[in-house]
Amino acid sequence: MKKISILLGSLALSTFVHAAPIEQRNLSNAQTAVVEPNQQNSLLWDMRQTISQLQNQIRDLRGQIEEQNNQIEQMQNDLKNRYTDLDQRLELLNQKVDAESGDLAEPDAEAQPDEDTAPTNNQPSEPQSTPAPTNTADQQTQVPQAPLSDKDAYALAYDAYKQGGAASAIQPMENFIQQHPTSAYVSNAYYWLGEFNLSLTPPNYNQAKDNFEIVAGNYPQSNKAPASLYRLSEIAKNVDQDIPRAREYYLKLIQNYANSKEAETAKTAINL
Repeated sequence: MKKISILLGSLALSTFVHAAPIEQRNLSNAQTAVVEPNQQNSLLWDMRQTISQLQNQIRDLRGQIEEQNNQIEQMQNDLKNRYTDLDQRLELLNQKVDAESGDLAEPDAEAQPDEDTAPTNNQPSEPQSTPAPTNTADQQTQVPQAPLSDKDAYALAYDAYKQGGAASAIQPMENFIQQHPTSAYVSNAYYWLGEFNLSLTPPNYNQAKDNFEIVAGNYPQSNKAPASLYRLSEIAKNVDQDIPRAREYYLKLIQNYANSKEAETAKTAINL
């Protein structure tokens, strides 16, 4: 009996010893089951934070890009205004030189009325000599008007552009063309009409294209012909989406105005 009881005790003890690890394993599994959801929640939180940071960075980058685009647009407008100002000043300077060359001949004409009126002062009818200066004064005011009207009309359109922008300059420039159709500056006037129409909000591409075509077709010797062809190529490419037409303008630039800066640009853009 003792042996049987000893054997039963040893069996119970071994059973208890072997059963203990089973309980520990169950406890460890429960702990890992609790830890895994916590880790998942932490990972989700980190991902949300990262996504939020990336979204903020994207907003900042978009703001910077928009600001840079505005700066670039402003710089382009400033350059266009400076180019316009320089071109107009050069043209007005040429007109001033022409006017001064005409003024050099005017003193002889003005001196003649003085000599003609001198004998009349010796005559009794002195009051008749007084209208003569008024007539000569009228002649003096009328004589400069013929050459100055060309310059004044052109300068009027230019001043309107500087003071009120492109929309305010279109009508004065059209008036200049109507009043002085044979002026040497008509081709320039058509070109600037094209530029003014491009500067409108929204741009009037059809009217701009018509003016540039007049310069390129009717005034091929004008210094504005290469720039007009280039403008036509840009409108064809970017507005009309007519790539073959744009190539034609580029080829005309290269063939007819090889030394112009517009032709150099066309050489790089011909492949599109």
